Amino acid sequence: MMIIGLFLIAAWTAPSIAELPPGVQSCPRTNDLPQYDRCVLKQLKAITPYLAKGIPSLKLPALDPLFLPSLTVDRNLEALKIKANMTKIRVHGATNFLIDELKANPNDLTVFIKVQLPHVHVNGDYDVQGRLLLLPLNGAGSFKGNFTNTEAAVTAQGKETTDKNGVKRIDIDKLVTKIRVGDGNIKLKSPPSHTLAADAAATFFNSNPRLVLDIASPIIEDTAATVSRALAARALAMLTKEELLL
Repeated sequence: MMIIGLFLIAAWTAPSIAELPPGVQSCPRTNDLPQYDRCVLKQLKAITPYLAKGIPSLKLPALDPLFLPSLTVDRNLEALKIKANMTKIRVHGATNFLIDELKANPNDLTVFIKVQLPHVHVNGDYDVQGRLLLLPLNGAGSFKGNFTNTEAAVTAQGKETTDKNGVKRIDIDKLVTKIRVGDGNIKLKSPPSHTLAADAAATFFNSNPRLVLDIASPIIEDTAATVSRALAARALAMLTKEELLL
């Protein structure tokens, strides 16, 4: 989720911007798109060492662990009905991403990136009500999850806007995420009154991770897109159009 924000900054930022970390440069606009892609890839590799602690000048938080104070999910799918509030979420392992493919066009403000995350660990608190197939999902407590071989593909489209002060900026117009988590297991801890339900849910997931992850895929993708858009918007709001585009 953080990666797309960094990708947009690397792809669109002008070379003179002081907000970029030392040693990180931007890529001048060009019609030679393969050359441009190589430049953006080089800058993403240069910016990676800064990810764990974040980039305060661009309002990008620490990525490893990435802390999310709260996250609400309210969806009604055929096989999964869920209303959940998760808090104090920490995501570990997001700095170990591998870039499989990237394409950027500074002229029409489109970007595409495909990455792998070999291992991600997530923990936090949950309060959930709902149903997964015939399994009730009701309870509250804490959770831990380990997920491996996650593939994520993100397509973004930028647009020129003018803020309330008349300053021209670049915003995210469209952002689409496709995510496939390869495998995973979870542990749920809850008060005695919810222990049976928590144990049943964890056992079902751990026995059928592929089934559950496929069912939950639309929710995972929508949640990732929402957080990605918010992180990218925070960074882009720190820069004007003139600073972003040569």
